[in-house]
Amino acid sequence: MGLSKRSPCVVTINGEIFRCVVCQGGLFTSRTIKLNTGAMEFLDLAWANKSSLGLICTNCGYVHEFLGDAVQLWDPGSGAGG
Repeated sequence: MGLSKRSPCVVTINGEIFRCVVCQGGLFTSRTIKLNTGAMEFLDLAWANKSSLGLICTNCGYVHEFLGDAVQLWDPGSGAGG
């Protein structure tokens, strides 16, 4: 899941354009989010936890979280999904 973009991007999921569930915005920045568990934190092994993809809406700031490989990030001018 090594996707990470700091510049705004358009997102598709299984080929369909994704919009923010809160404000219907269409641009997102992304980052990796660690899915920490209490046991791994206690054992000082948090680095070994799984990660998810976080998509942050550039309009309202809501963070959407995804697992798997269905999400694709596109530059806004690339014509993704169109």
